[in-house]
Amino acid sequence: MSAAGARSPRSHQNGFTLVELMIALVIGLLLLAGVLQILLSNRASFDAQRATAHLQENARLAEFVLGHAVAHAGYRTALDAAQTTIFPQTTGTAPEYPEGAYVTGATNTDGPNDTLRVRFQARGDVRDCLGGSVGTAQSNQTTDFQFYVNNNDTLECTKFVGTGTTTEPIVENVDRFKVRYGLNTDSTTGVDRYVTTLTGTQATEVRSVRIQLLLHSADNDPALSKAVDQQYSFSDGSSFETTDRRARILVDRTIAIRNPSP
Repeated sequence: MSAAGARSPRSHQNGFTLVELMIALVIGLLLLAGVLQILLSNRASFDAQRATAHLQENARLAEFVLGHAVAHAGYRTALDAAQTTIFPQTTGTAPEYPEGAYVTGATNTDGPNDTLRVRFQARGDVRDCLGGSVGTAQSNQTTDFQFYVNNNDTLECTKFVGTGTTTEPIVENVDRFKVRYGLNTDSTTGVDRYVTTLTGTQATEVRSVRIQLLLHSADNDPALSKAVDQQYSFSDGSSFETTDRRARILVDRTIAIRNPSP
């Protein structure tokens, strides 16, 4: 065969047909859609886990701060020379203490949210709600502060300092803050009943405090894939109902007063 009649090897190579290209394109798009679906699912799962983790951190922080404050209510060291009583009666700033009381509060001070106020004395060995030491090794000091929810749904602590105050946020995204008080009104040891509102001298009979704090995940960080009906009931008979995509945690803790007056 002459050189002119020989076929070039390149003449036996054929390209893809239009049908083959379309099939390959469809398969590629299907694979890409599957990968994107996995990525979106993983992203939603990550966002939900992050929102839930942050919510749990807030709940632990709030429970620690509130528990520490209430557990130390009534703690005292000794009278200073100028004192006639460590816990005198207060006036002018509600909720007020009757003489001898170290726990008091008020209901529905911010919509349905309550206010809790506590005080104790120390010599530098106990910290207040803002993290500062109360007193020093050489000097007694009485600290007085209250917990409440502001207009931005933030649980705050306000410490009374002389005629002024110092306020710091504790946790954000609060739906409800409810408080009940366990009283010892008879001759037996321990709590015999719980009340929502303290009247008269009942604040001097408080021996435990039940705190219910409902927190939700951040508004811009939804933890649920779709809106869900949610309902929570509280010990005072009230309830909270909503439908949204936020996760929620209810901190429900009863704290004993470890330093009751004799």
